[in-house]
Amino acid sequence: MLKRKLGHEEHPPSPPHESASAHRGGGSHDESNWLISYADMMTLLCGFFIMLFSMAKMDVPKYDSFKEALAKQFGGEYVSPTKDMAKTMTEVLKQVKMEDKATVKADATGISVIFQSTVFFGTLSAEVSQDGHTILEKLIQSVETSQKEKKKIYRIIIEGHTDSRPVVGGLYPSNWELSSARATRVVRMFLEHGFTPDRLTAIGYADTHPQAPAKTPNGNWDEEALGKNRRVVLRILEPNIDSIPFPEDPIAKTVEPHGPDSAQIPAPQI
Repeated sequence: MLKRKLGHEEHPPSPPHESASAHRGGGSHDESNWLISYADMMTLLCGFFIMLFSMAKMDVPKYDSFKEALAKQFGGEYVSPTKDMAKTMTEVLKQVKMEDKATVKADATGISVIFQSTVFFGTLSAEVSQDGHTILEKLIQSVETSQKEKKKIYRIIIEGHTDSRPVVGGLYPSNWELSSARATRVVRMFLEHGFTPDRLTAIGYADTHPQAPAKTPNGNWDEEALGKNRRVVLRILEPNIDSIPFPEDPIAKTVEPHGPDSAQIPAPQI
């Protein structure tokens, strides 16, 4: 009796749940433990990509195109705020009968109004002409109205561009001073209408960003091309744009004059 009791104590029966696990052959291992490591890895990856996104610079034009394509895909219509502003500026130019001397372009960052410099300035001058003053007044009033209606504060960039002919006489020693003075004079008109200085920028590019070759292949000055290169660009950027768009890539270097034309004296810069 004693032996049976002692033998029974040496080999106690297994608990019911252990016996069932042993019978199934699974042991006591929890197979869901891998989910913890997997969740940790996903959390770290998510944090890593969020950090990359915060440091990345968004391509605004491509993002705007994506929103437009997505809206069309679902049967909707995406109206770009910059295109609406471009329509307004085009109407203003028609009112002052200057649509043939100016070009309006729009993208996701804002709009650009490109004027021939003769609209605003005389030869070697940075003083705004009477006609130019009237046009600028209309444009500035239009921007003011748009800011109030849309409750936005745009960023205004004024670019001054000259042609490649050297400056001969006058107040400004080179195209750099001339283009900068013209851009600054337009900015001053915005200041006179109450625009804040921190939202205004004047840039003089001289002749570094021509729109057309300044000379023909035989070395003569191309007057039509020179007229295109002499321009004033008004950029109206959306409030969320924190960088200044660089002008379009300049065209290739023009062909240098040769032969009899090489002795030609450049005309004064306008």
